[in-house]
Amino acid sequence: MRRMLSAALVGAAACLSTVSVVGGSTAQGATGPVLAHAAGGANLAAPHPPTLHRRSTGLLFNSLNWSGYAQSAAVNPFTHRVVTPFTGVTSTFLVTTVNTSIPGTQYSSDWVGIGGFKDNKLVQAGVEEDNFNGRPIYQAWTEVLPHAEVPLSLAISPGNRIIVTVQETAKKHGRAKRWSMVVDDVTTGHSAGRKLRYRATGSSAEAIHERPCVGNPCSTHLATLATTTNETFDPAYFSVAAPNLTPNYRPLLTPEAGATLYDLVMISGLTNALATPSNANSAHDGFVVGDGGAVPAPPA
Repeated sequence: MRRMLSAALVGAAACLSTVSVVGGSTAQGATGPVLAHAAGGANLAAPHPPTLHRRSTGLLFNSLNWSGYAQSAAVNPFTHRVVTPFTGVTSTFLVTTVNTSIPGTQYSSDWVGIGGFKDNKLVQAGVEEDNFNGRPIYQAWTEVLPHAEVPLSLAISPGNRIIVTVQETAKKHGRAKRWSMVVDDVTTGHSAGRKLRYRATGSSAEAIHERPCVGNPCSTHLATLATTTNETFDPAYFSVAAPNLTPNYRPLLTPEAGATLYDLVMISGLTNALATPSNANSAHDGFVVGDGGAVPAPPA
């Protein structure tokens, strides 16, 4: 996510523009995957840190800024087009509580999205939870890369139950597709979102706990991850139904035929885990992300 500073923060840090980008598996630019090593604009996978525990859900993958799960669709080797595009993703989670006792400024964000894991076409929406010099900042937002985040007029508080949905709503109009991004606050009964046309491939679907960048290149300017309570994505679903049909949502942690499920650990260096996802719950529709390298228990 490319984050715009709120008015309350501009005076204190007018030059800061935070950019969060994905943890994926192929070489990309600043809006593509940010992996454990990056040089000359290319992002390279790192060996699995020996101190990290391997889980049984998905293919273990290391990222400098993502932790959670992502499904990556199969691609036709001749046409290079996505075989079965993802058209919808949704998840329910509680807004985490950010620790404001830590000096300085730290950032975190929880979101769902379509695309971005192996390309730079990402449609996403979620909630950020930041510690700005002892002041907690909670903000709902939507975004399509490479454009900046669009904050939503929706009051967010820690502990609120949130449902975030990103969905393709109409067939292609030329090369652009119609998308809807909505953040529903179940606790307050209020919601906000936006609709737009955007050229996306639908190559992946993900639910992510993230830390942003504070400069370019992202590989050397990642923000300090805010310390928060564990984030529980439960349930989390995806759909590949045609956009003119009702979404047929299925558990995110059970991959679509031909797709690959990636288990993303956020790391710093080769041995320091910043955030780690749990295994899937019994329904394969939920997981927990916790700070550090310990594997949290999955949701009940």
